[in-house]
Amino acid sequence: MKFFVLLRINIKNGKLKQIRVFEIPILEYGIKNQKKIRPRCPLFYQFKFDNKKPVFYLKINRDTDYTYLCLQHWIDTLDYLDRDFYILCDRQKLEKNVLRKITFYNTNIKFIKSCKNSALKKIVDKIATKWWFNATFAHLTTFFHARQNKINKFWNIDADDTMFALEPQEIGNLLKNVEKYAAKEDIKTLSLDMWHSRTRKKHWSFGITYNNNFLEIFDIFNSLKNSSWQKFYEKYDIAFNLDWFFTYLKDKMKYKIESFYVENCYFIHWGNFIINPIGSSICHWHAGILAFPVLSEIYKDNDLGKIPVANDCIKFEINKTCDFGDFVYKYLSNIKHFPKELQNLHRVKKYGNHGKLNRYCR
Repeated sequence: MKFFVLLRINIKNGKLKQIRVFEIPILEYGIKNQKKIRPRCPLFYQFKFDNKKPVFYLKINRDTDYTYLCLQHWIDTLDYLDRDFYILCDRQKLEKNVLRKITFYNTNIKFIKSCKNSALKKIVDKIATKWWFNATFAHLTTFFHARQNKINKFWNIDADDTMFALEPQEIGNLLKNVEKYAAKEDIKTLSLDMWHSRTRKKHWSFGITYNNNFLEIFDIFNSLKNSSWQKFYEKYDIAFNLDWFFTYLKDKMKYKIESFYVENCYFIHWGNFIINPIGSSICHWHAGILAFPVLSEIYKDNDLGKIPVANDCIKFEINKTCDFGDFVYKYLSNIKHFPKELQNLHRVKKYGNHGKLNRYCR
């Protein structure tokens, strides 16, 4: 651990510097829109947030190239929405890398860590098996922090490995429509269809999840006597987490916990698509089918690669401005950053804009 660290934080139209002593943020100062940012101590500075609008919790744990691609896309989306966010991160090195690599739009950058107090530990012991302890603490922290700060509506996002293949404003408009629908139908929790259709309605999951006035959730947690609820799902899994507990609340306790999908939209759940084609995927919802191109086109398995969208999934539609290929080129591919010599070699001149490699690539 270094005694003194100077971090340079990327701010749109400005610069922010943070001094850390023994990894503790001591001082921040900089410039924004050609005006000086008054020096402040992050330990005592009261960062602003608006609990009248749904707040976003961006959970990150992985430190990979795609972590920064995903998180940047979420940050861009939240700038369009003008929403407050907290980045939930338990890894100090990852937090520093985020501050160095992500471009933020203002200086209201708030990090929190997983809460592991005795009250939450009692809940985790009744919900999760050992493999999922840390992830369950992270999920519960969003509920705990929201309750402490009187935030009744919030998004819980796995921001290090999820990405809609849409422009930030398109994602923002979609999320606002999800919020309106949940309010209209009094849905407690509404999650993207990452596993519901894929498991033929057997498994509801977190990932990209909106929580809508689920004020009684801690009464439910605290009334739980043991982990006996897991017996309903033992034929489907060997490790249990908050996703499975919410599946139980939906199936057995009949809470309004639902799933949604986006018609004609591609979605990326990052990972190794070849080695782990179930745990990670590129998928596409269209005309009642949830398609996984890696499984259908590379593995040549249509049973796994083309699945009916669950009939209880809520459909949202959007007006797209680019197709998947355009999105990959614009936001993901490093081809456009090839030097002109490599563009000539590989005949990829049409991509243009040659220069340095994507700044997230190592």
